[in-house]
Amino acid sequence: MNMLTFDKTEIHKNHSTFIAEAVFAVEMVKADEQIEKQKMAKQLLDTLFPLENGSHEDVVSYEIDYRHVMAYFKDGHHSGLKRARHFVAYVGEKCHPESILFRDESGTHVEVMIGRRKGTGRVELVDIQDIQLETCTTFGKVEGDCASGIRHWVSLVKGDESGRPRACSEDKEYTAKNGDDYNLGYSFAF
Repeated sequence: MNMLTFDKTEIHKNHSTFIAEAVFAVEMVKADEQIEKQKMAKQLLDTLFPLENGSHEDVVSYEIDYRHVMAYFKDGHHSGLKRARHFVAYVGEKCHPESILFRDESGTHVEVMIGRRKGTGRVELVDIQDIQLETCTTFGKVEGDCASGIRHWVSLVKGDESGRPRACSEDKEYTAKNGDDYNLGYSFAF
């Protein structure tokens, strides 16, 4: 089995190339290798949105605490994000979010969809159902009008029948960390 790992010492040398390689590593894991796919997805989260302490690989639950994402571990300890400003919104209940929306320094959104618990009665690691990466196609200004664009979401964990990443354009609605609505339309103006 080919196992791609991330060399975190390269992050600071060429951040954008490293992120592209990390995304590619998640995409390249075959759909039927779910354990490996989960591991790579969580390593990607460690790269893009690291925790103050610990790794996303060891998280058993996420909760929204006031305006922060808290990650809880098997031993009862918890941690917030290293850069709290990355968390912008969520879907679901604060104690059991269905998805968490992050935004990096470049303004790109990343949605982490959390899978359902299996109900075994034991403490289980979080199952990442999907990670959707925002990509945008922009169009120039037309005679004084605002520029416009179309927002696409690329699924990194879920793929099509061939295991290739899926992409879609859709409106998404979240609850912002301050409690307001946070909407991302597939079409936007700036």
